[in-house]
Amino acid sequence: MNFQEYLYNQGFQREDLLARMAESLELDNSRSSRMESAYNAIYDVLKADPVFFSKVDFVVYPQGSKAIGTTTKPYGKDEFDLDIVVHIRDMYYNYTSSEIYNHLIRVFRGNDVYRPKLMPKNRCARINYSGDFHLDILPGCIVIENEDKLMVPDRELASWTSTFPKGYIGWFLNIAKDVRQPILLRKAYENFVTLAEAKAEQEDLPEEDFYSKEPLKRAVQLTKRYRDIFFENNSKHRTSSIVLTTIFGQFYQGEASIYETIDNVLSRIINSYSDYELLFENRGIYKRIKVLNPVNPEEDFTDKWDKDKEFYFQFIAFAKSYKEKWERLKKGNFGVAEELFGSTRTKTILKAQLENLSIGKSDTLEKTGLTILSRKNYVDSKGNISPDVGYESKPHRNYGG
Repeated sequence: MNFQEYLYNQGFQREDLLARMAESLELDNSRSSRMESAYNAIYDVLKADPVFFSKVDFVVYPQGSKAIGTTTKPYGKDEFDLDIVVHIRDMYYNYTSSEIYNHLIRVFRGNDVYRPKLMPKNRCARINYSGDFHLDILPGCIVIENEDKLMVPDRELASWTSTFPKGYIGWFLNIAKDVRQPILLRKAYENFVTLAEAKAEQEDLPEEDFYSKEPLKRAVQLTKRYRDIFFENNSKHRTSSIVLTTIFGQFYQGEASIYETIDNVLSRIINSYSDYELLFENRGIYKRIKVLNPVNPEEDFTDKWDKDKEFYFQFIAFAKSYKEKWERLKKGNFGVAEELFGSTRTKTILKAQLENLSIGKSDTLEKTGLTILSRKNYVDSKGNISPDVGYESKPHRNYGG
């Protein structure tokens, strides 16, 4: 029995392997620490502004991958981006959209530390820590008193646009927690703190517990990594993280493992979108699925797919490619794991898992087999195999795929 057959027959080991690969995509502690320091400083800078922010009731909190536990380290020349909301607890119609935006830009432009890092964007202020990460800071005002739906400035539209970051975070986390008897240790991701009543405050960045993450979060992490690889030479039409995350959330049905989640969601994506593709191929009619914000239908995450249809075509190409490679992985070609997830640590992860599996095995034959597969075995003068006595065997590179 080769390693692929062993993984196929041992659901826990297969799941542990996928979790380890997803873990290898996490941000390193050094970058996480620098990013957290940069995040914490934003509140202090805004609070010290004597012109506007010191006079309004506001809170600062993360949105995006950090808030929902699906972060991945940058791939290639990409930088990690941390999305931050400056949530002003005042009605949006009391201001113009440009007024809110201009106040935010003014604060950073007037600061010696942030001025050289500042890059004004359409809806946000980007603080660029060159070659490392950047912060995208989005200001917004409430729509209804004591609710968290926001209107945020859009310079291209010269007006407000609707968004609901708190609602989206809650939607995704609730779906992720709705998992049937998870294979790996389950622990609800509950570090996201609700708004308090203080006038101006900043929520802590959520911590990430590698092995307690629900299957949906891990599946999104691994999928985002293949997205990065697939679009490496076509960054213009790269499918955004919010689109992938939303699609996986909408198609997720409580699968108990990372493996089942990816397997089933990919099939549902292909089946759902195939009719639209055939309509275009056979009749030249362009029609697509819209990926709307599930808690704010006014917000279309794929609106640019209409302006440039290549975004949609490239998404379909990505989904098909992902499905094809995943099927090869399922059939025992584990070498495709590096093509899928780009982890230079793939073989190291395999080796570490096998070494862990061999510890405490009562079945001598199984224990020995796992020890051999892990490349950490010895042979004594009588030809007996041992994990720690005799002559060390030469490394092998056959993982059965």
